[in-house]
Amino acid sequence: MENFLPVLGTIQTRLREILTRNEDCMLSWDMSRMNGIGEDLIKLAWDVYPALVNVEHRILSLSLREAGLGIKDRVLEIERRQLREEDKEYFRSVHEALGNICEKIETGEYYQALLRMAFRSRMDRKVYVT
Repeated sequence: MENFLPVLGTIQTRLREILTRNEDCMLSWDMSRMNGIGEDLIKLAWDVYPALVNVEHRILSLSLREAGLGIKDRVLEIERRQLREEDKEYFRSVHEALGNICEKIETGEYYQALLRMAFRSRMDRKVYVT
């Protein structure tokens, strides 16, 4: 599981940067910049996916990718109409969810939870083997 720490560090650093830019974007509601946020999340997910596969934790990459795709999809919808309050709420909720993930990584809570899950998984495998 120690192999997981460097990739978590990469995710934390890049995700915090994306979140900071997203906060600025939510002040202006510039959809071009918002689309770029989505692209950056997808790129981050793509970049860390191989390392996450190696530690059997694809879900984090998939979550980042889905957030990016969701943002891009919402931007496409908004481009065909006006920005609505529900759109703003959507972007805020994605930002909050990603912020929670980033905070858990920063505090070490995410890694500790992974260690607990890995321990339980090993224990469950032992039950099946014996």
